[in-house]
Amino acid sequence: MSKQLVKERVIKYLMEDLLVPHDMIDTDVPLSEFEEGAEGIIDIIVSVKDKEDYLVPVMLVSCLDEDVELEGEVVQKQIDFLEDVDNITTAGRIILTNGNQMMYADWTGEEYDTEAALPTYEQMEKELFEMEKL
Repeated sequence: MSKQLVKERVIKYLMEDLLVPHDMIDTDVPLSEFEEGAEGIIDIIVSVKDKEDYLVPVMLVSCLDEDVELEGEVVQKQIDFLEDVDNITTAGRIILTNGNQMMYADWTGEEYDTEAALPTYEQMEKELFEMEKL
């Protein structure tokens, strides 16, 4: 399965299982939108509208071809990239997937765990508003 098909499956999963509204999902977003001079592209970004109607990234997803195993140096390079991107976007959640396997980490310090239960869009929205109060 190509990277594009993996992206389409992830978007379907985000909408059907995590109840993310379609208009809160962006694909192929250049990092330069968040930091001038930043290089690279994020495959999928899930955003929430804050109280001032700004889109705030709450989840980053990087997709790989299905035949790329989620192990070893390939994964470490992707995780390092996603952590750098998270530092730029402050999304707080990152996912790496090849369509069959998934690795997930979030700002609570949760380790990369393929079995982690992903939060619904409503939970991500609630957490954002709670963080804004602090």
